Amino acid sequence: MKENPLAKYGVTEPVKRPKIKPVKKLNLDTPEGKLIVLSEAKRMMQIHKNTFKRLAYL
Repeated sequence: MKENPLAKYGVTEPVKRPKIKPVKKLNLDTPEGKLIVLSEAKRMMQIHKNTFKRLAYL
């Protein structure tokens, strides 16, 4: 029998979990989708603040 690789972390017996297939369907027209777009845009503006500032003055 194969040795448990998680035993060193205190896991005595790993649990078998069902495989979940990823779904690429993402509807951005819903209120939740619009919130995703808004939060991602806000995050990009914070991360790349200086880049957008330089592009504004080209």
